[in-house]
Amino acid sequence: MDKTAECKLVLDTAVLAGKIMLQSGAEIHRVEDTIHRILKVSGMKTAEAFVMPTGLIVTLDDPRMDSMTVVKRIKTRGTNLSRIAEVNDISRRFCSGNISLEEAFHSLKHMKQYTYTALQKYIAQIMVAFFFAILLGGSGWDAVGAGAAGIGMVLILYLGRKIGLNDFFQLLLASAVIAVVAYLAAKNPYQTIQMDIVIIAAIMPIVPGAAITTAVRDTMQGDYVAGGAKALEAFVSAAAIAAGVSFGMILTGVM
Repeated sequence: MDKTAECKLVLDTAVLAGKIMLQSGAEIHRVEDTIHRILKVSGMKTAEAFVMPTGLIVTLDDPRMDSMTVVKRIKTRGTNLSRIAEVNDISRRFCSGNISLEEAFHSLKHMKQYTYTALQKYIAQIMVAFFFAILLGGSGWDAVGAGAAGIGMVLILYLGRKIGLNDFFQLLLASAVIAVVAYLAAKNPYQTIQMDIVIIAAIMPIVPGAAITTAVRDTMQGDYVAGGAKALEAFVSAAAIAAGVSFGMILTGVM
């Protein structure tokens, strides 16, 4: 492989690693550090990476050849710590010489998109709602109500993704359904179920805790633009949840 082709492959590998990490919810400074580590292997005089939550720009330049720049737009983001850890492991094994450039690129290219199936994630969200009700001091019937609200939530999220609804409206509708199910559970004449505990427990799986943590860490690292963007994203998600619960309570006549 000639020098130009090798540098192009190094650039593609670094960009792919950064893309996967951004899509998986990694902090900006971690993404830039990983990209820089991979680019150093090229031996080019200039290696720069500019990363934002919604995209990245990576450049390799050297007097011996034409500069190469790649711009990659990130359209979908989530939280997948397993993929972040796997990318870190691949990049460090490559930089230490334990695997070749081709092996590193192949490993990143064929990395599994999801660690768990959608069904497993939905079941986990329902179980989180169920057990959070107990953690909050609720009774067994409160937990059952929270589990029922969790089922309504995951159904809305599933249908929202199927029809291509954006995240804001998915969260808003899911939260509204949680409030309605909690109201119906509290109104049953057979068991005493606390509506507030059911609502709080059921919204816990969709509260943007990871986004808030990432925003704080990016801000502490001096990435104020990225930190502010992440904080705004978390605020919008929280606003959608609050608006959805309020809407559901208005529909049921509680408010």
